[in-house]
Amino acid sequence: MEFILVLAIIAVLCLVIGVKPIYLLAAAAALLGLIYTVSLLLLMFFFVRMLFAKKHKAVFSRIDKSPRSNFKVAYYKIDDAEYPNIFPEEGFMQNRLYRSDKSCTVFLSRNKKFVFDKFSCATCTIGFILGIVTALAAVLIITRI
Repeated sequence: MEFILVLAIIAVLCLVIGVKPIYLLAAAAALLGLIYTVSLLLLMFFFVRMLFAKKHKAVFSRIDKSPRSNFKVAYYKIDDAEYPNIFPEEGFMQNRLYRSDKSCTVFLSRNKKFVFDKFSCATCTIGFILGIVTALAAVLIITRI
């Protein structure tokens, strides 16, 4: 929210000092393109990491704070060792999504520091595919203009 407020203040200051609105629109489009590119690169990075991870049977153990961030993540047990999920946990329907009474398949990273559960795999795969498709669509639209 603070980010949007800062952008609004910068836009108002630019208009006050006489910057043309078309330049502000171009800057906004460039900022959106930068955000899109960074998110696509991040999803591609995690997708490649997931491809090189090893498949294991695991059991959900708990939801707790991540060792690397402030988000809550799901923890899975594999062979008496507990590993955090790479992405934050789904905040809704936790008792249906994360069940400790069933084993599930996860992908353990090479350095054995985190896992990709089925929700992480879906996020990486769908995000990667949609990112590539929208990037190709944007290139086609720009080249036709």
